[in-house]
Amino acid sequence: MLDITLIKLMKHRDEYYKLIKAIPMTAMDAKTQELINDFGKYFKKFPTHKVVQIEIFLPRFKAWHPTMSDDTFNAYVGVLRASSSEVDDATKAGILSDLYELDMGTKLANAFSQFDAGSLKTPLIEIITDIVSKYKDSIGTKTVQWIDTSIDVLLSEVSNNKGLKWRLDVLNTHMRPLRGGDFGILASRPDRGKTTMVASEITTMAKQLPNNKNAIWLNNEGPGKRLIPRIYQSALGCTVSELIAKNKAGTLKAEYIKAIGRIDKVRVVDIHGMGTSEITDILDNSNPGFVVADMLDHISGFRDMNRTDLQVEELYKWFRDKAVEKDCPILGTSQISGSGEGLMFPTMDMLKDSRTGKQGACDFIMMIGSSGDPGLQYARYISLPKNKLKLEGQNSDPRSEVKINPDINRYEDITE
Repeated sequence: MLDITLIKLMKHRDEYYKLIKAIPMTAMDAKTQELINDFGKYFKKFPTHKVVQIEIFLPRFKAWHPTMSDDTFNAYVGVLRASSSEVDDATKAGILSDLYELDMGTKLANAFSQFDAGSLKTPLIEIITDIVSKYKDSIGTKTVQWIDTSIDVLLSEVSNNKGLKWRLDVLNTHMRPLRGGDFGILASRPDRGKTTMVASEITTMAKQLPNNKNAIWLNNEGPGKRLIPRIYQSALGCTVSELIAKNKAGTLKAEYIKAIGRIDKVRVVDIHGMGTSEITDILDNSNPGFVVADMLDHISGFRDMNRTDLQVEELYKWFRDKAVEKDCPILGTSQISGSGEGLMFPTMDMLKDSRTGKQGACDFIMMIGSSGDPGLQYARYISLPKNKLKLEGQNSDPRSEVKINPDINRYEDITE
């Protein structure tokens, strides 16, 4: 009875990604395990489907198991037909509670076994506390935690200018360094150097991170593999021809590691078609120290809302919460609407598909402006129409000209 009810839950995308790690698969019968595993394949193949559509699923299920007999296939069909109805809230709550409790018990048992074997690398009490805390979060019982960070520590962060600094000094002059929980927006018109800015700054941020932290580039535009050479260019300040020469000489990787610390410290993850549940999974397994969500607007998760601006507002609030939860800065990229075309300093109301939602969800908004003058094709104009990270004694908005250097995939300050 539980298996059919579980299948009824798992056919929904949101429930699938919430529960897949908590389900004790070995306790399920073979048919349930097979269907749940293939639901995962289905959701990856149809990233916009919120629920498994049986008529679409069945032919693919058959193709995924070509040696399956007709009798066995018909048995699966019967299970799926029986799961066509929905689960009432009371039954759902009971099943979820049982699953979360069983998951907690399994993890605690594993921890005790490792403790007895002397193989634990983390103190047992820390592991138990973490397991129980996550169980309470899952069932909605959260411990109230008040902020007890000493004022001495907080003031020390300010006086020591602690955090991640930008490659562009014009930004460092007008903003304090980025710290955990900061969420900002980087926006430009299409094909005006947004990707170059991301590559230029993410490589700068990466080399400042502790060696166990990573800079994560969530890529939602073209193929992520095309970004890798640009990241190498930015990190080393080299042209493509120079990269090729260094690679032939066998020095490229060593120079790159020296520049940012590790070969995989900047990690590009393609997220095309993914939603917030998959993004959560990526961040949970990436130990992020700095995250870029590019393009943030294309990520699904709140598509059931009636207005585009409301969808976008909830998505940006969600990323703001993730910046706090993961204790790392997150930079989301967006576009400037057509009204900002050819403007050096677009205003923040020109953010695409937003009334006030994006603006209210972030700590800062960084605009990349440009001119339509052919003689200024490499000139870019940096403004901060919103800047809650303003440094004492400085203007909040620099409105400064900088230079884009596409040959080495960097932005550069203009020095007198």
